[in-house]
Amino acid sequence: MHSELIAVMGEANRAIRGLVSRLSRSSVEAGRATLSSSELKALAEKLAHVAKLLDLVPPAQPKEDALQAVLSEYVDNLEKLKDVLEKVQDSLGEQRDRLKKDFEHLNSARAWVKTFRATNWI
Repeated sequence: MHSELIAVMGEANRAIRGLVSRLSRSSVEAGRATLSSSELKALAEKLAHVAKLLDLVPPAQPKEDALQAVLSEYVDNLEKLKDVLEKVQDSLGEQRDRLKKDFEHLNSARAWVKTFRATNWI
């Protein structure tokens, strides 16, 4: 039982580390971070599988060193993932705000052109 949990958590840890690394390299602050829905779905499935296996481990049962180590790494990785996803969310919010502002500017320019043509090109 513990060996399966350790293997599944090791796989989840690698997936989380890879995603965090990729998002960090893609310069979240520069607004170039991308996440596909399939990536998020695959990660969510891995995390759900880990959660299901963790539910089978009695809380009072002493944990072997290997399991304790992988659990500790898992918690650390989840915290890093949370931090980088918050940065992605902030970056996307800033991009959305810029796009809204650009759209408003474009609409203002269109209205000005329409008014100019209506008043000067009779």
